[in-house]
Amino acid sequence: MWDALDITEDEAAGLAEIAQHDLALARDFARRALEATDNDEAARLGRSYQRAARSYRQTLAVKARLKRDLAAAAKVQADLPKVRPGGAAVARRIGELRTALLRLSWDESEPPETEVEPEDFTAACEEFASRRGSVEVVITRASVRPDFGEAPLDDDVARLALDLGISDEAIRRWRELPDPPQAALDTVAEEFVWDSSA
Repeated sequence: MWDALDITEDEAAGLAEIAQHDLALARDFARRALEATDNDEAARLGRSYQRAARSYRQTLAVKARLKRDLAAAAKVQADLPKVRPGGAAVARRIGELRTALLRLSWDESEPPETEVEPEDFTAACEEFASRRGSVEVVITRASVRPDFGEAPLDDDVARLALDLGISDEAIRRWRELPDPPQAALDTVAEEFVWDSSA
């Protein structure tokens, strides 16, 4: 917040230190002026006291003004509308989420790697194809939220993956999972046809 008024924290701390020194000098000059036995010496110390006291008051006034200005700058900053990410950032986040959720969906669909039968692989591709539609739905719903893209990617992935019913263990290792094979990506989900004449 200091940058809003072009002052560093060190400079603000220095201002507080100057105020302490001004007060210490003013007290010292006042004490010595009161103890002085010579009138000229007392007058000289009195003027020095007045200068130190004025410097202290000015430093306090600067600190008070700085505090008001910082509060006003914070209020203006809080009142500014939150900037939504631009199209490129939204598209990038959608792509990142799609990659993560497709990896997780393939991991949930994929049969164990020991002696995979061709029909098991085909069934896994079909299951993955049906999950792919759900992935697109949750990403679309997430992308229209006002806070889309503000959270870290891993948090967004976890939230959406949990919505899809994906296990916590898989979510934690989504970055290590392989991308789905092209055969799985090329598989089209069967659409449910409802027959109203039955």
